[in-house]
Amino acid sequence: MTIGSALKQLRTKLGLTQAEMAAGIISVSFYSKVERDIHDIGTTELIELLNQHNIDVTTFFTTYISPKSKPDTDILEQINTAYERGDKKELLKIQTKLNALPKDHVTEYYRLQLRLYLDVYLPRAKKIPLDLKMKLKEYVFRNDNWDVYSLQTFRETMRIYHLDELSFLVNAILVKYPDPNKLTTMLAENVGAICVNYLDNCYEYNAPELISRPLNYLQRLPYHKEILLVKILGNYYQAVFAKDRAKCAQILQVLKDAGCHDLIKVLPRL
Repeated sequence: MTIGSALKQLRTKLGLTQAEMAAGIISVSFYSKVERDIHDIGTTELIELLNQHNIDVTTFFTTYISPKSKPDTDILEQINTAYERGDKKELLKIQTKLNALPKDHVTEYYRLQLRLYLDVYLPRAKKIPLDLKMKLKEYVFRNDNWDVYSLQTFRETMRIYHLDELSFLVNAILVKYPDPNKLTTMLAENVGAICVNYLDNCYEYNAPELISRPLNYLQRLPYHKEILLVKILGNYYQAVFAKDRAKCAQILQVLKDAGCHDLIKVLPRL
């Protein structure tokens, strides 16, 4: 895949226009020609453009430019489809394919996701196996530059950490991404969801002294449709900690009307 087609695929995934992707670093006209492989983009401009959108340069090249060293781009969709069908044999086939690939940051993320499906989600296990728990922690701590892969892994496995570990990691993430309005929608949604999960842990451990920073961050999230649920949940936890029963009931009704019944079951109640 060329750099131009890779940038186009990434831009589409992020839901950005060409003007938003160019971000004033290069002209929209020039960027459009880069996507169509009419012009080449310089290394400096490419790195600056990727940094502008909080995209790790190494991840960009291993994910989009070097197909021989990465799994299929729709691997998560394959895993989700097999899981929804309860097809363990298909999940094991995907696992065999992943195990044959060179080990890198991206393929390791897919392997860990697949282990979660096989060992936790599919059998509805109450606990994550100890060896998997250690691998998940190792992955997050080793890749604490907090790209989309480590953020997603951390977001889905926050229950394996003690509250003091969570506080350290969440603060590290908020230091790296201090302004949610400068993030891509995907990154903002991930960081916002991490704040929501952290607030849930603070409620469980009765630690209201730790909630101000994540609550403030959630309030500053932009109003995009992909982030709407995260913002609603942020408002719900704010009401929970403020012991505002009326507000909690109002938000629960909104979620109920939207059909979020499984989500409602796991939310704390006053």
